[in-house]
Amino acid sequence: MRTIDFSTLLYRWLQLAGLDRSSITAATYAQFRDLANGRLETIWKSDRWPALVRITTPPGDTVITDANDVLTVTLGSDVGEVLGVYDQDPRLTTRAKLVKYFLYDSGSVSYVNFMEPVDDVFIEYNTRKPELFGDAWSATSTYSVGAQAYFDTSTSTGAFIPSSTKQPAGNLYTCLVATTANQSPTTTPGSWDLVEIPYFTGEYIVRGALSDYLRSEGQFQQAVIADSDAETARIAEVDRVLITEGQVNRINMFTY
Repeated sequence: MRTIDFSTLLYRWLQLAGLDRSSITAATYAQFRDLANGRLETIWKSDRWPALVRITTPPGDTVITDANDVLTVTLGSDVGEVLGVYDQDPRLTTRAKLVKYFLYDSGSVSYVNFMEPVDDVFIEYNTRKPELFGDAWSATSTYSVGAQAYFDTSTSTGAFIPSSTKQPAGNLYTCLVATTANQSPTTTPGSWDLVEIPYFTGEYIVRGALSDYLRSEGQFQQAVIADSDAETARIAEVDRVLITEGQVNRINMFTY
């Protein structure tokens, strides 16, 4: 999947908002990060994006019968929205048939439950949206598993302000292995996982975050214009998928 650096979005937003990117404070960064997180949620779930769609790998998910005699599959932690369930891999055959199912969540675990006999199934789903919450990486801090930090690999620091001699490459990283002081995504790459932001979401995030910022500043009329620009950017991406790439999917409907 093609991605875009978080720093690229941050700098675009600063320029559109009329803010100085040569003196970015932690508060300004955090404001954009939180606004971007909300807008990423919106565009992520607004349409069916091919870049986000995954299908269970062969030999498929094995259906089990639980204690209540329900045919079920436990969903993985990477599953966002389930788009369809098939009796065969739809990437390999046109004879793959949709299986009747419904979703169930126990509060801690999500399941797909089936309304007809079935063995192995192939689940088509959207990946789960990443959360953006990390602050600047600090060389003196230790990070626990699940923590997140902003780090620029071009300068090997957590600085928000871009270097005048290097191309910015700032992103958020999630800690996979607890670190000690000065262990960064550069020095210990195995301890960190890049939070990937899909490239196609970039313009919408920037324009949408601008709208939210203007609204927070009481500039409601300008916010409406920025919101319209954001929606135009989203529609342009939909057109790209449907027209340029020709990605069209049928609507699935079950009757009872």
